[in-house]
Amino acid sequence: MDLFAPFAEVTDPRVVGRCSHQLLDMLALLLCATLAGCDDIPEICDYGRARLSFLRTELNLPFANGIPSPDTLERLLQRLNPQQLEGVLRRCATSLVGQQLCLDGKEHRATTPAGQRHAPFQTLSAWAVAQGLSFGQVPIGAKSNEKTAIPALLDMLDVTGSIVTIDAIACQPTLVAQVVEAGADYVIALKKNAKTLYEQAQHHLLSRAPHLPTHVSRELAHGRGEVRTVRISQDLDLVEARAAWTGLHTLVLVETERHTARGCTRTQRLYLSSLTDPDPATYARLVRGHWAIENQLHWQLDLTFHEDRSRLRTGHAALNANILRKTALHLLAQDPRPISFKRKRKQAAYDNHYLRSLLQKA
Repeated sequence: MDLFAPFAEVTDPRVVGRCSHQLLDMLALLLCATLAGCDDIPEICDYGRARLSFLRTELNLPFANGIPSPDTLERLLQRLNPQQLEGVLRRCATSLVGQQLCLDGKEHRATTPAGQRHAPFQTLSAWAVAQGLSFGQVPIGAKSNEKTAIPALLDMLDVTGSIVTIDAIACQPTLVAQVVEAGADYVIALKKNAKTLYEQAQHHLLSRAPHLPTHVSRELAHGRGEVRTVRISQDLDLVEARAAWTGLHTLVLVETERHTARGCTRTQRLYLSSLTDPDPATYARLVRGHWAIENQLHWQLDLTFHEDRSRLRTGHAALNANILRKTALHLLAQDPRPISFKRKRKQAAYDNHYLRSLLQKA
């Protein structure tokens, strides 16, 4: 079995005849070292030199001229086509029909200039909740935001039959229309900036709350207790502002009570949905599931892979490194043992057999 066959889709961006290292060798090294706990390019080169015999004999990678220098690897990451590299992740994806697909952005904090609040480099990603897989990332420009990047991401993906969930920044009639035109359903947070619809939806839901279909869930963990009450309404004839929102069939009210040692706090959130499912538990699951992109993707990238410390920012380097981390995260998740990703990466560093088994899950 060719463990690195997916990399065959990637075009070598370097000048033909002036390369000392094969593209496949370099991409394989980047992935193996990322799996094995290396978080920056010098560490990746250190890993390659320490495991050169393993790479040559067990993974059949020639490395005819040894391990490339850190500068060589960084130049490769700067020039690689991210969409082609992302093909490695897309090969892992199965049909998205009926699946929840979360869209959300993430800052690369180490690229933030001194004196500024936000990083100039951010990525917008799609997260398939059921598969635990992220793909379809696009960069968000320094003078842009998520709502301008979401249309480009939707154009890249085949979301037909999926359920797209996005936070309040995407609460725009044009974005909602694009999701529907792409053949998907949506559940999108409704923000107060959509003033007319927000006011009408809030009045509609609160005035009818005792009579609406309701789902209640309770959770006790981490020193706090939460009660979540989800109510839905699909009788929207009196909500006049709904006409501007393509496919809008359901309004959702989520009320949360959080009990801690400091007391009780209550919040209300509103959502729009094109779904016609009459069961409020469905919307409770989708609203709750949207946070998986924060807990299972962004948190892991920052805490396990230390992405928030990476200073890569030139060319496509940051985006390509992000794709490699997500590929490694997906492979680590295929190991069903109930141990942390941090421990799995450490095992991949000192156990070549385990690392090889992870690569075979690609």
